[in-house]
Amino acid sequence: MVRTHTKLVATPLVMLPGVRHQQKTSQIMSSTLKKTAAPSKLPVSLSPECQKLVDRFHLEEVASHLLRRAHFLAEDLFNAEFGAEGITPRQKAALVVVSQNSGLTQNALAGLLFMDRNTVAEMVKRLCTNGLISRVSAKNDQRAYGLYLTADGAELLDRVLPRDFDVEKKLLERLLEEYRSLFLKCLKLMVTPDNG
Repeated sequence: MVRTHTKLVATPLVMLPGVRHQQKTSQIMSSTLKKTAAPSKLPVSLSPECQKLVDRFHLEEVASHLLRRAHFLAEDLFNAEFGAEGITPRQKAALVVVSQNSGLTQNALAGLLFMDRNTVAEMVKRLCTNGLISRVSAKNDQRAYGLYLTADGAELLDRVLPRDFDVEKKLLERLLEEYRSLFLKCLKLMVTPDNG
C-alpha cells in the first residue's frame, strides 16, 4: 500500500473580538510574506565543507529516514487489515499489555509501552470510553487505578491477534528468512536504553 500525503487546504480565520477581520488578515499576510521573502540571489551557495557533505548525502542511505519509511509501511499494513476494527497499533499493544498484566497502573502501562504518560492517559481514556478496558480503584491506594481488560476488549483481541501475526509476517516478507531474526535483534539493540 502506498502512503498518500494529504494536501493542505487553507482554512478561514476565526473572527477575533475587537479586531477587524480585514486588518487581521493583512497582518498575517504581511508576516507570512516577510518570512518567505525570496533571497536577492538564487541559487545560494553553501560553504565548501557543507557542499562536500551535501554531495555525499544519499537519503536512501540514512537510517532514520529508512526507519521512518518502514514505520509508515507497518502502519499502512496494519490499517489495511484492521481499519474496520477502529483500533491502532498502539491501542492493540496496550490491550495486550493490560491482558498480560491485569490490574497494572496507568504509569506502569506507559513504562511497558515506552510511551509518555500524557499520551497513554489519553489512550486509556479512549479505550475506557470504548468499553475495551476498565479502571478500578486500587485496594491499597484509592488515588491509583488498576487497568483490566473487559469482555469487549477480549473479544477484540480474539479477532485481531491471529491476523496481526500475519501482518507482522507480511511486514518482514521482503527480507530473506535468515535475515529476519538478525533484523529484529538489531532493532532491539537500537532501542535498548543505555544504562551507562
